[in-house]
Amino acid sequence: MAAPPESSVHEVALAEAVWRQVTGEMGRHQGGCLLAVDLVVGEWSGADPESLEFALSLVAADSKWPEACLRIRRQPLALRCRACGREFEPAEKVLACPGCGSADTEIFLGRDVYLESLEIE
Repeated sequence: MAAPPESSVHEVALAEAVWRQVTGEMGRHQGGCLLAVDLVVGEWSGADPESLEFALSLVAADSKWPEACLRIRRQPLALRCRACGREFEPAEKVLACPGCGSADTEIFLGRDVYLESLEIE
């Protein structure tokens, strides 16, 4: 049996924040049963998806919904060129625009961790 991933303080804090959000949302669905939690983890969010999943499973185990399925969707990094407006996923972490070659780009996807949805019965 493989050892669980090491959860850093960062992932534990994220898991607790996500679960507070889940609990708040479930408060609006009195009597509902939480079946699944869908979370998005951006490639450049700084969160390790496996460690976050492990931390969430620990937090969920001590909740009203220990059997809820935790589903994590990884979001790739996506950039927008400020010079030409092109949106792209960088290849090999080269952040320059493949269209015009400009290095004046901004990240618009892939930096966040957020609760996408809940499946409630």
